[in-house]
Amino acid sequence: MTSERLGHGDRPVPEYDIDYEYGRQGELQIMELLDWIANGDGRVEVKTKRALDLVFYVETSCDKQRRGCYQPSGISTTKAHAWVFNIADTGLSVVIPTDLIRRMLDDPTTKDKNCPRGDYPTRGKLINLGATLFRLKQQRERGRTS
Repeated sequence: MTSERLGHGDRPVPEYDIDYEYGRQGELQIMELLDWIANGDGRVEVKTKRALDLVFYVETSCDKQRRGCYQPSGISTTKAHAWVFNIADTGLSVVIPTDLIRRMLDDPTTKDKNCPRGDYPTRGKLINLGATLFRLKQQRERGRTS
């Protein structure tokens, strides 16, 4: 807890105490992510978007032989715990846990996308961040009531 949050006797100042526990959970989540990155063990995949939007292309397969024979790749084979999407040149990044991305692949809000550009053609899905957040919130709320 930072010193500006403390009042006399090391007790939290009331305006900082309201959501302290909720905010602390967010801090712990970021610390876990930074730990994954600091370990340098390939557990965070970083993608940089050129477009300024909240739709993410997630590769699922690739045709390395350019013969129309697509093999699993991207989200299908990654060992990363999370994917980080840098959004254009804004300085903003969005972190999405890999398991959530995988669950979203079959969601009706996703769209199939072929990407013929680059060295090898790929196939994947377009995932809308808004839909992803909505689904995540639903899943967590169901988990609390179970």
